[in-house]
Amino acid sequence: MAEDAIVTPIYVRKGLAWEDAEHAALVAFVKALGNPNVRPVTTLSVPVRNVYGRHWSVTGKDVPGYQAPDEAVFLPGRNILLLGLAAVWCSTHNVSRIAIGTLGGNPFPDATPSFFESYASVLSQGLGHRVIVEAPYRGGSKSQLIRTHSHLPLELSLTCVAPAEGMHCGDCNKCRERREAFAEAGVPDKTPYAKE
Repeated sequence: MAEDAIVTPIYVRKGLAWEDAEHAALVAFVKALGNPNVRPVTTLSVPVRNVYGRHWSVTGKDVPGYQAPDEAVFLPGRNILLLGLAAVWCSTHNVSRIAIGTLGGNPFPDATPSFFESYASVLSQGLGHRVIVEAPYRGGSKSQLIRTHSHLPLELSLTCVAPAEGMHCGDCNKCRERREAFAEAGVPDKTPYAKE
């Protein structure tokens, strides 16, 4: 998107266990891009600890393991909160387009094209400001994304739900997904993992 537009990456802190490492990774990734069309990361927050209670995403305990199914990493309302808060920011900064990195294999109800379209309509109505939600990678897989973007510093990105000292744990569902995607893409995985 930064090829033809100014992009402001937005990070939403919700009080989840991996956020410090994830935020640091995003800031490092954006800096490494060196693209003048990509603004510094804007950080917003909407705490979910009172809503999620003792959920593994908040406590960092009993994180879905390497062989856990995708359904095990579902975070209720994640995209509702991300897009809702981003839309409010957009309405106060005269921005109408929001892009989210949801992939084609995402099985969750708040990641479907129909959800994005209807939620954008509700947000537009409620904010009195036109909001368009785009999911440019919704038709693709993680391996396709890696293959077409292998020129980017992908090793700086973080997709782990249990990072150890700022690096991928190598032992959770998301690390398995990442490793398999790099292998399927035929792209060397430069990601440092705590557990090889």
